[in-house]
Amino acid sequence: MNEVVNIYATIQLLIERVSQGEGGEGFEQVARRYNALPLAEGWFSWALLTDQGEVMEAPEDGPAVPAEEPLRTMFLVAGARRYPELVAMLPARTSTCVDCARCGGSAWMKHGTGKIPCHECRSLGWVER
Repeated sequence: MNEVVNIYATIQLLIERVSQGEGGEGFEQVARRYNALPLAEGWFSWALLTDQGEVMEAPEDGPAVPAEEPLRTMFLVAGARRYPELVAMLPARTSTCVDCARCGGSAWMKHGTGKIPCHECRSLGWVER
């Protein structure tokens, strides 16, 4: 129970820091607008984390809605890259997991000359056997 309380306190602290300008103007505006932590910016939406730990997707032209898998975990992974304090919210790799065959365990897929997050493993680099 203590870990849950601590992660909520951590999320609230991160929301406050970002709302005060840490992370740039775009992130600051979104944090204030939704009173949530911006995890990632998409083409036409934002991935958000509420102070209650709910992962949301907020399109520019509509209300925020709960994110569904695989995007939910992919948003958390993106957020943990930006805010290492959120790593504790990611699924734990168990002994029954194997490296993702699609991305070779890197969590990234080749796309043209670049790379994009792997949807097969939800950007974790591993999958359940």
